[in-house]
Amino acid sequence: MRTNEIDIAALDHALDMMFEAAIAPDRWIGVLDGVCRATGSIGAHIVPLTERFDPGVPATPSVMEAMDAYFREGWDQRDIRFSFARYVQSKGVAVEHDHVSESEMNRLPYYNDFLGRHGFRYSCMVGFYYGTNLLSFGLQRGVGDQPFDRNDERILVRMQSRLTTAMQVFHGLQSAKQVGMSEAFDMASLACAFFDRHGRVTRINQRAEKLLGSDIRLSNGEFLSRTTAETVALRNHLKAVLDRRPLTDQAASSPVMFSREGKRPVVFRIQRLAGAAAGIFSHTAAVAVITDLGMKSTLPSNALRRMFSLTAQEEAMASHLGNGVGAKEIADVHELNYETVRTHVKSVMRKMGASRQSEIVALLARLNTV
Repeated sequence: MRTNEIDIAALDHALDMMFEAAIAPDRWIGVLDGVCRATGSIGAHIVPLTERFDPGVPATPSVMEAMDAYFREGWDQRDIRFSFARYVQSKGVAVEHDHVSESEMNRLPYYNDFLGRHGFRYSCMVGFYYGTNLLSFGLQRGVGDQPFDRNDERILVRMQSRLTTAMQVFHGLQSAKQVGMSEAFDMASLACAFFDRHGRVTRINQRAEKLLGSDIRLSNGEFLSRTTAETVALRNHLKAVLDRRPLTDQAASSPVMFSREGKRPVVFRIQRLAGAAAGIFSHTAAVAVITDLGMKSTLPSNALRRMFSLTAQEEAMASHLGNGVGAKEIADVHELNYETVRTHVKSVMRKMGASRQSEIVALLARLNTV
């Protein structure tokens, strides 16, 4: 069995890199690699400890193949290491022998059919919090390595303070970024809402706040309509987006309308954020752009008609298009035939010199600020 002594100086240096990673999240892999080398580990990852998680968590290249098999073969549904959370919560760190003996490891499928097949055997989990989420900095040793022992545990638990401080820095930067995005939507006269990876609303901007009332409520991190069917439709739309369902999936690609008594409805379109912004450390996994179909343009009445020689109906269509509303939604709101609306939309775009709806959105935004 190979001995695995912890190099405290090297570990200290690797942990110093966490503050750079808090500012530039793509550097987390370098931190993980450095901690691996210092602790005699062959792999490392950062995962939520009290809940199931999705692929794409920060991990060293050495564990990527095992991670793929973990989800592909359903080991995420029978991971014995979720039981280690109670040890982490009570003493800050957990090692394999806290919960499983060598004889149990020799017979359990998780250790033989999964971990052993990929060369892994022993782990150490150092717990730390990001907001209210308990995460684990997990270290992996191989079949021929010695297990993490109590002396290792006493050293590695000291990582907690550095991890927590780095997370506080990252949390502050992410909060500032979300505030900046929210203010940018306000400046663009767009209502928006931000969702975490669990689908809970974490922030709405001022424009969105003005839409709340008896018809649209925000309760326990969820938008609620006056009808259960609309609430469920938005919930399904959000889940489909967060689950990364393809564009062809109706729930993922279809905006959701919330009706309002005596007013035109509002439309929710949810977009998942890609890259580091959507990781397990992030406030925000998705953003909804909320369009008020009853919002009046600040342009004088008939202005678009005069400028672009539009008919009255085409002017109404242009206003909707400028608010980001699609042809199908216009047809639904006005109870018009979809093909009729498409014909009007084509005419509007031709007269306004636009080839895409985004050009009309940009044009009307400029005109509204003149």
